[in-house]
Amino acid sequence: MLPSFYQSCLKSKLSPAQFITLEILVELLQQERQISIERLATLFPQPILFESRRRNLQRFLSLPQMTPEALWFPIVKQWIKQHTPRGQTLQIVIDRTQWDRHNLMMVSFVYQNRAIPVYWTWLDKQGQSSLKDQQKVLRPVFRLLKNRRFVLLGDREFHSIELAAWCVEKQVSFVFRLPKSTTIQPESGASFSRLDVLPQAPGIPEQYLQIQVTQKRGFGRHNLVIYQKRAYAQTTTPEVWYLVTNLTDVNQVLFHYDFRFCIEPGFKDFKSGGYHLEDCHADPHRFTALLVLMTIAYSIASVQGKRVRKKQVQPYVGRVTEPKRTQNRHSQFWIGLYGSLWIGSLNLWSSLAQQLMALKPQKRPFFHRGLRAISLIQSAL
Repeated sequence: MLPSFYQSCLKSKLSPAQFITLEILVELLQQERQISIERLATLFPQPILFESRRRNLQRFLSLPQMTPEALWFPIVKQWIKQHTPRGQTLQIVIDRTQWDRHNLMMVSFVYQNRAIPVYWTWLDKQGQSSLKDQQKVLRPVFRLLKNRRFVLLGDREFHSIELAAWCVEKQVSFVFRLPKSTTIQPESGASFSRLDVLPQAPGIPEQYLQIQVTQKRGFGRHNLVIYQKRAYAQTTTPEVWYLVTNLTDVNQVLFHYDFRFCIEPGFKDFKSGGYHLEDCHADPHRFTALLVLMTIAYSIASVQGKRVRKKQVQPYVGRVTEPKRTQNRHSQFWIGLYGSLWIGSLNLWSSLAQQLMALKPQKRPFFHRGLRAISLIQSAL
């Protein structure tokens, strides 16, 4: 069941039949974790021929309103309002993922160490994006978040001094990572030097204020922070961060940039770790529509996982911790997704489960605790 504000946003854009179709598809995505049209058509609960079901879904996914601007923007605006405090600075991450012939650039916001998609675009080429591509995907996000404080984060692909200058023009805070081969002018009148020859001390950040970054002219001056984490018990030496920014507080720069890496597990959730995005071969418009459905499902599962964790019954869903592992084994998205799957299997085979429990009277105290946990999980879904 979709949350109430999801329903109100979607019903204003879709007809009753279209809304029910969308609701069914989101539930199928949660159950099957397959974003393929063939798979969804195979399981779609309508008593018509398979080919008719497939064409029906293709027509639905080709609707003009099946875009992130029309369906997802109203939801994500309300979603951010409900789940993030008003004065909190959002971390907005831009990144790109590529597989087969698909090249997807996505802008997301960080929530509970996961990146929730906001907007995306398909690149009609292989390899890195250009400034024009980056501006195209960022403009709608800037308009959507014009009343919120946020910091734009980007990896080495988005080191362009042109993009940094454009963010200054748009009055947007940013932190972009630079390649080590970038040249800077540490002091006025000094010669340009590569970043990797500047002094560095692990664990101690170095800051340069209002310096010339690269030998290109006409793009203003920016701040630079150099930082390398201490190795401690790691087997490999951590990489050095060369960060160009318009922020002045070093601790804030490092705090915000650390969230950039949340988009990597997010991409894994979309692909092999969740909805198997790489198995879909739809055309660009239908692919975008499927991404809208996947984003709706992903955001719902993430919130459900947070609620399950608050009730402290996540050990009933999956293995939470492991020896010699400092972080949780499973994310909130995983807990929410597989928690609903476990509840569904219990409901499907409830009579057999009752018979099995009756044959194990010595386990009755554990079963009672498990049934209590099931009721708590159900209340969180």
